[in-house]
Amino acid sequence: MSSIEVHNLSGPLCTVTLESNSTVADLKVALAKVLRVPRRQQRLISGSSPLEDCQRLEELGEPRVTFVRITYSAATLEWMALVRRKSAFLSNAPLEVRNDHEVVLTAMQHDRDAICWAAEQILNDRDFAFAVAARHGQALQHLTSWQGVARRRALDTLHDPSIVLAAVSQDPSAIEFASQSLVSQQDFLIDAIQCSKGHVLQHLSPEVQEEVALQKAAVSCNWLMLEHLAQKMPDIRDDREVVFHAVATHGCALEFASVALRRDAELVLLALQRSRGAALRWADETLKGRRDLVCVALQEDAANLQYASEELRADPELVLEAVKRNGNCLKFASPRVLSAALLQTAVDQAGGHVLEAVPSEFLELCGMHMEAVDIFEAT
Repeated sequence: MSSIEVHNLSGPLCTVTLESNSTVADLKVALAKVLRVPRRQQRLISGSSPLEDCQRLEELGEPRVTFVRITYSAATLEWMALVRRKSAFLSNAPLEVRNDHEVVLTAMQHDRDAICWAAEQILNDRDFAFAVAARHGQALQHLTSWQGVARRRALDTLHDPSIVLAAVSQDPSAIEFASQSLVSQQDFLIDAIQCSKGHVLQHLSPEVQEEVALQKAAVSCNWLMLEHLAQKMPDIRDDREVVFHAVATHGCALEFASVALRRDAELVLLALQRSRGAALRWADETLKGRRDLVCVALQEDAANLQYASEELRADPELVLEAVKRNGNCLKFASPRVLSAALLQTAVDQAGGHVLEAVPSEFLELCGMHMEAVDIFEAT
């Protein structure tokens, strides 16, 4: 992770923490949320040098940038108000207005097709293409509908990794418009998968989806992608490498593993550690009876006692430790382990309401009455 100090001429503004491989464009997106200043109105400077969107933060000499806000002219503000009300006003606007990034982007907020009225010269500016992609991922297909020189320039954007990544971050299906030269690069696809939380993989060809490196990238940033992949490729449930990456992201991914992998003690242990013990629910029955694994789950959350085997839920020592942590776990204990001392421990920890789960005949046998210990009873 990289922490970047952001200052203006008056002093410190904020500190933003991003992934170490993030770009200046990513920093601007974060600042747009923190400072409420649109990305287009931001100018970032390191030392005395203006920063380009494609520069990586890890390349900065020091983790500090100067923020400058760009203001709009009165004419630009007037046209932005007009096209915000009705995008078609852009079609008859003067050339300099149709070449204004903010006016065109404002028109596109409610009408993506408004890009067809933009001046051809606007395609000379890579920053505009990036802004369009970041706001409207599907707009990549509209760029290719232009003609002549404009079309050739627009097609260049489909070869630009940063622009396509901005598009798929907003809409993963935009990967369908990326150039074949980009889609053929595994490193680029991994970047696209990561910035779309795995969803780009769903929009790639079946052959590409079968690449293990891409599968691991998808489940590493979104463990639920394992479920999606398993629906199309059931055999992936048996792929320990892919399942391991999913479980390392979130232990509950164990739910989508094969029966054989749910019997894998090492994998189940990792799942418990990555899910506060809740993954015990998906472990094979034989491992639910492993005292060492159940103890790990109970240390994370005593309520996981409910997923332990019947034998361990009748283990006096194990149940007592769980009840000491959370008296409400009494309802998960086997009737065979109930005792007056255990009930009192549960009541002391959580209150008399825990006795609601205990058979009345047992309460009478122990000489305990809910009314006598209910913490909710008025004094």
